[in-house]
Amino acid sequence: MKTSKITLKFDSRILFLFSFFIGLVGVSLSMWGASWDITSHLLRTPETFFTPSHIVLYAGVGISMVSALIGLTLILVKKEVRGKSFVFGTKLIIIGALMQITAGPGDFYWHELFGIDGLLSPTHLTLAVGIIITTIGSIVGFARVYFEMNRENNFLKMILPIAFGIFWFSIMWLIFFFVLPISEGDTHNFNPNPYVAIVLGVTLLPFSFSLIFWFTSKSVNRFGAASAAALVFLTMNITANIITSEKLFFYLPWFAAPLVSAVLADYILNSKTKIEFLQIHSNKISGFILGSMFFMFCFPMLAMTFLDFYVFNDVFSYDVIHSSQNTITSIWLMTIIPGAIFGMIGTIFAQKKFAHLM
Repeated sequence: MKTSKITLKFDSRILFLFSFFIGLVGVSLSMWGASWDITSHLLRTPETFFTPSHIVLYAGVGISMVSALIGLTLILVKKEVRGKSFVFGTKLIIIGALMQITAGPGDFYWHELFGIDGLLSPTHLTLAVGIIITTIGSIVGFARVYFEMNRENNFLKMILPIAFGIFWFSIMWLIFFFVLPISEGDTHNFNPNPYVAIVLGVTLLPFSFSLIFWFTSKSVNRFGAASAAALVFLTMNITANIITSEKLFFYLPWFAAPLVSAVLADYILNSKTKIEFLQIHSNKISGFILGSMFFMFCFPMLAMTFLDFYVFNDVFSYDVIHSSQNTITSIWLMTIIPGAIFGMIGTIFAQKKFAHLM
């Protein structure tokens, strides 16, 4: 009888992991599809509901809902696991999935009332927050099971960096809502003040990036995890926002810089060196290096915020990205130092506030 109870608990945990994985698949499709959809709008692709990007986006929403239903069923049926810490991840997935599923009809009615909108609208923000909450739910679920297993499960060692990379990409887009100059619709103009947008971009983006990077590294506790999260992030960004725009293909080699910075920051963060300076300041140095490349992590979208200061006569900043290499290079160089400073602040904050959780 004792053995059967142990087996039941083990099987329940596997079922919950399955629901977390389904949720992660859903949000990865939702976030990637949403990013692709925004690029399609910027390219002025003819708009219908059944565009490929919309199909990917709403397929992701549907899959997230499946994850929520599986999790809810497990909570109702498996009473013995309700007190388990990883069940909190399921509750977050349920909340996030509900927000995503309500954002679709809400967006339809918003368009009916106010016409075409921009990036920042109540329904788009609801969708983005729902995706993020669902992603956090998957991460919390995976991480708490991983810690229960004393960090010995190979599947969880592999899936956690992927989950953090998707979360990282989602956080970038959440900040973009208040930074990018693409929120003017037919009846509402939610575009941020250009100066406020630059301040928010230069501070919040490197700060949050280095904080997530630190969390990834410390959660898995091995070199390569944070680098893998960065690779997932860059893959999503490149495939959704560069590959889908032929004019920007020549920028692809530029993404080697953020990837190299991530690997170097990851190595320093996990280094077993005997050099005392590196031992004491590894978190700061890691955040400094990673934050310095935040502009290229966010390219091409963030370039629009800065290019607004260089284009006039109603020229749309996205339309000149492909012909503004020199200007973009200058902008990139200008962002390195402030990005490095706020990246360092991010890892300092993470170490002081969250080290006890690791």
